[in-house]
Amino acid sequence: MKRIIIVLLVAGCVLVGQAAQKKGLKVFVSVDMEGIWGVVHSEQTSPGGDYGAARAWMVGDVNAVVEGLLEAGATEIVVNDSHGSMRNILAGDLNPRASLITGTPKPLSMMQGIDASFDAALLVGYHARAGTAPAILDHTISSASVRAVRINGRELPEMGINGAIAGYFNVPVVMLSGDTETCAQARSIFGNEIVTAAVKEAIGRTAARLLPLEEARKRLREAARDGIAKRTAIAPLKLSPPYQFELELNNSLQAEAPALIPGVKRTTARTVTFSATDYLEGFKLLRALIALAAAS
Repeated sequence: MKRIIIVLLVAGCVLVGQAAQKKGLKVFVSVDMEGIWGVVHSEQTSPGGDYGAARAWMVGDVNAVVEGLLEAGATEIVVNDSHGSMRNILAGDLNPRASLITGTPKPLSMMQGIDASFDAALLVGYHARAGTAPAILDHTISSASVRAVRINGRELPEMGINGAIAGYFNVPVVMLSGDTETCAQARSIFGNEIVTAAVKEAIGRTAARLLPLEEARKRLREAARDGIAKRTAIAPLKLSPPYQFELELNNSLQAEAPALIPGVKRTTARTVTFSATDYLEGFKLLRALIALAAAS
């Protein structure tokens, strides 16, 4: 009987080990553009001007992060292009060990593809919230229409809004890159345990001092590797339901169409609010209201 029990225990350990090995280490990477090395102006973030060069810098930053993730033992890496048209990353130049989500619209926008199967999330090339200075191209989701987004009374930049989507699936955000002020905002939202990689220091909204390119890529690679190593010490960002969303727009006209949606209240000339019991549903409504505001 003892021999049978021992054999069963050994067999069970082998199966558990095989299951763990099969699961591997799965990592989600959301990539914006304003916080990419070299980018300092809106002419670099949309077709025309220096956009072609900025696209090359973008895929270079991402590949440095992917290298760090592979060094940390990542077995599956999903990259989501998260800027503008979401067709910025040069797919043919991306490290072939990573898969790419590209194009828009996407239900979860900058976080499309994430779910509870991921072990960690990284936010690459992010920027500071609207109204931040000095910070490169500061805005929140839409510079054309959004003045501020508040959830449960706290103003959040895109990193916080998106980080809470990761938290919804119990996935920690372990690393972020951008300018120095963006990295400071990340630590204030996610805690000092998050690993940040500042690739430039803003002088103003459209000017920055860049790190030497090789040093920036080295920081990105090491930050990705270190973030994965610290993932168990970093708590997922969890907001408490019910979720109170407040969208402050740039002008009163932009609040008129959103205020027509059932459940949405206009609280000031340019502010609308609503409540949601499910964060993802609230996020989707927020994005819809912003689209309506932009159309105005």
